[in-house]
Order: sequence, then structure tokens, then C-alpha cells
Amino acid sequence: MPAATRALGVLASFLLLAGVANAASAQQDVPSSRQVLETFPVNGQPAPGVRQGYELSLAACKDAACAFEVRLLSGVGEPLAEGGAGVSVLGATALEWPASAAPAQPLDAPQPGTGPFLANTAASRVWSTGEEESTVTASASAVPVEPGKPSGARALLVTQMAGFDHPKRRHALYVASQGTLKTAWSRSEPQGPYVSQVIATPGHAPMYLSVFFSPDDDAADKVSAQRLAWDAKRQVFSEEPSLAAVQAVVAGSYPTVRAARAARAASACFAGYGVVDTWPGKGRVSHRYALIALAVAPEQANAEAARLGQCQPGLQARQHLLSRLSPRSSSNP
Repeated sequence: MPAATRALGVLASFLLLAGVANAASAQQDVPSSRQVLETFPVNGQPAPGVRQGYELSLAACKDAACAFEVRLLSGVGEPLAEGGAGVSVLGATALEWPASAAPAQPLDAPQPGTGPFLANTAASRVWSTGEEESTVTASASAVPVEPGKPSGARALLVTQMAGFDHPKRRHALYVASQGTLKTAWSRSEPQGPYVSQVIATPGHAPMYLSVFFSPDDDAADKVSAQRLAWDAKRQVFSEEPSLAAVQAVVAGSYPTVRAARAARAASACFAGYGVVDTWPGKGRVSHRYALIALAVAPEQANAEAARLGQCQPGLQARQHLLSRLSPRSSSNP
């Protein structure tokens, strides 16, 4: 056999072995077991004996794809987790966006801050995977199915976010229904400069709020507010337009959209605020375009008005129902 041929054969064998070694190494880097992130009781006051719980977890990775999953568990014992005495999986669903890496890392949930939303969900932790453009997060919290019965059945609210410079969000509510797990409502942000949030406050149905930040220099932003009402017969949450339940904290009003945006850019006090067209709002502000943040509870609006006064001495923020301040502000993303 010519020397050149033998050399090529040796090189091919080396490359093949190197490829197998690299593949084995990559396989070792892929987690092979489930990472349980959080668990939540299905009922506010679990009865003794057999119990049910929701679980947010990161499934074992397959071919480097790791699925976030919500599972409905049933069993006895504390904590309620797979592997416990008599614990079984009644239902499971993979979230829309898989993790970009594993394991997931816990982050503190962002605290309520400036606009456009003045309250966060009840989630206490965000689970993050990947970096920069590959970032995918998930967070979860349990909310009462019927607001007047905090000790009754609960739904699991899950929010995902993907991306870095222009992140997108997806929200979903899951319920235990007829012995299995059911997706009772979901909504993803459309393409474009949208920001959304599901806000659950004690004693009130969850609210889905969305703001479209118009890229047009002379067009105001649009707000959508939907109350998520529980339909016991269908076992789903239905959307009901509810601008009347949203309060606007007005930092200032301006004759043009451009002037309002310039004021927002000039002061960190107004970070994230939206610009809405108040016509025909019957003169509730001095000028047509208002710089606002949104609240679903009076105490949130009061706290933000106080913060603005401290952040920018002399500023007297006003508060109005959004449906009266800006009757045409609604959009339907």
C-alpha cells in the first residue's frame, strides 16, 4: 500500500475517533435527569390524604433540547414530588419555548417599578437559561381560580420570555380538570414592539395588560386590558375587555407625541411610561397626549404618584381611570 494511502487512512481513523469522542463528551454535557424548579398546591387548603400539586420542571435533555414542562402530580407526602410515596403523574405539557441550556439558574423576580406596569405577578423567582440572544426564562405562581375563594382551587400561571434585545413573552394558565392537566388560557405577544404582563392581585381575577409602543414618531401607543374570567362549565379562562379596571398614573401631558416622548427620554423618573391619546377624554389633562403608567389597584397608583413626587420634586401626578382618560387607547393584539 502506498505511503500516501496509508497516511490518509490513519488520518481518517483519527478524525473518526475524535468525532466519536467529541460526541460522547457533548452527550455527557447534556443533563440526563429532570430538574424540578418549583411545586405548588392545586388547592389553597389541601385536604389530608391524597393531594395534588403543579410542578414546573426542566425535563431531561434529548439531543441538547431541554423542554420546560408543567406537570400535575398526585400522591401522599411532603413535599409532593416524583419519587415520593405513591406519587404519580396525572398530566404533563411542554411549554412553547424550550430551554436553550441546562440547568436553569434561579433569579429573583423583578420588583414593582416604573411603567408601563406598576405591579408584578406573584412569582417570586425567574428561572433563566442561556445567554443574550439565546436567553429563555420561565416563572410560575399559583392564583385562585375564583378570586372570592382563596382557599379553593388554584390555577398555575406560567410566563416565559425569550430573546435579549427584543424579548417576547408568552403567558399561560393551567388547571387540574377532570383528573388531568388542562391549558385553560394562553397568549403570546405578536410581532412588533409589544410589552405584556399578567397581573394577579388578591381578591381580583387575573388581568392581562399589553402595551404597543408605536414606532411611528407621531402615533400614540395603544393599551389592551383583558380580565381573565373563570368559566366553570368550560373549565377555561375567557377574556373580557376591561379598561375600566385599569388606572392611569399621569406624569404629564403634552401637545404632541414627540414632546411626550422627549420628556420621557429626558427623565429616568418616567422610564418605560407609555404615551396615550386622551382625545376625546373631556379635558382631564391640560394637553392631548399623556405620559402614563398602569395600575390595577388604587394602592399601586398611590405608591407610584408618591414615587414620582420624590423622584422629581414639584411634580404632582394625577390618577384617572384609563377608560375615561383615554377612551380610544385600546388595541387588540
